[in-house]
Amino acid sequence: MKIKLLICPWIFATEAGEECAIDSREREILMFLAVIIAWKGRKATNWLHYINNIFLFSKVANIALFLRADALVGIVYLLITLAITVIVPEPVYTGPEKVTYYQGSELFEELGKDRKSIFVIQFYTTWSPDCKHVTPVFAQLSERFSLPNLRFGKLDIGRWPKEAERFRVSAHPTSRQLPTICIFKDAKELKRRPIVNDKMRAVPFVFNEDNCIFEFDLLNVYKECLDRLSAKEKKEIESKKEK
Repeated sequence: MKIKLLICPWIFATEAGEECAIDSREREILMFLAVIIAWKGRKATNWLHYINNIFLFSKVANIALFLRADALVGIVYLLITLAITVIVPEPVYTGPEKVTYYQGSELFEELGKDRKSIFVIQFYTTWSPDCKHVTPVFAQLSERFSLPNLRFGKLDIGRWPKEAERFRVSAHPTSRQLPTICIFKDAKELKRRPIVNDKMRAVPFVFNEDNCIFEFDLLNVYKECLDRLSAKEKKEIESKKEK
């Protein structure tokens, strides 16, 4: 707003003869904002996550800038921002997916019953922003790779803490293990991301589609599962793809 010469004097108080313009400290804040957005952009799971980061950190920077220029204007902007965040929250993914949602010990029991299938499971919580950003990625993976013997599922470990302990995933509010995606074969865990190092710290992992396909070797897993299907099942899958 300080760039707009007509608007600037009405919002920001200036002394007589003082030019209403961006000062050096405000330039530093804006440069820091650009660096943060670029850094967070590398960790974004998709373009919606990237845009969300831009809006989030831009709001934080604007609050700092407004408070520095005029406390009253800063407080008004902060209240408006909080009201919009509460009234209009970030939309929840409602697109297509081939995911089974497990309750309680259902996942553990299903892994023991169906040893012929490979399971790709996302452990999540409803309150974690990172879990929300990974939801569309996991849904797209399920749509692309799901087979009768390659099954995608999710388990809310925030709701079922005993299952979090069973599968060794921390659901603590400060946990860096959310979300965690694991792949199971013959009721045994083959791989998980993020991994936990010797110091019991989660190694950061970017859950975009390409990374998940590469790290979990989904192309080869899909081929392996497809080869084990009967001719009839393969025809049904091909017919669904054509539709």
